Amino acid sequence: MEITLLYTSLIAVLAVFLSFKTGLVRGKTNTMLGEGDSSELLQSMRAFGNLVEYAPLALILLALLEMQNLDAWKLHMLGSLYFLFRISHAYGISISRESTPYRLVGAIGNWIIILVMAIYGIYTYII
Repeated sequence: MEITLLYTSLIAVLAVFLSFKTGLVRGKTNTMLGEGDSSELLQSMRAFGNLVEYAPLALILLALLEMQNLDAWKLHMLGSLYFLFRISHAYGISISRESTPYRLVGAIGNWIIILVMAIYGIYTYII
């Protein structure tokens, strides 16, 4: 489970960073609940929120695939791509309320990696 531990730890660091950033923006805008009228706070909240909405599913799938003895290089490929897509999405959502290439690549990449892991899990179960 060392590989899943690595990527869970990286995602946890990203989550703490995004949460801290949201806290800083809350202090700057003096908005302790909700997003008020701050576009910057809403973007910061959603960057964090979107990560914690999707990451548990991806990390559970990664752990289960590791328990099925998927090759280490495949696990690292899935984990590192997932982490990079999450960074891309968080960056893209934080720089603009509009769609950005970073946000789009991050979102689509997030879905693709989760789907690939899910399909591989189903395939592993069937055979």
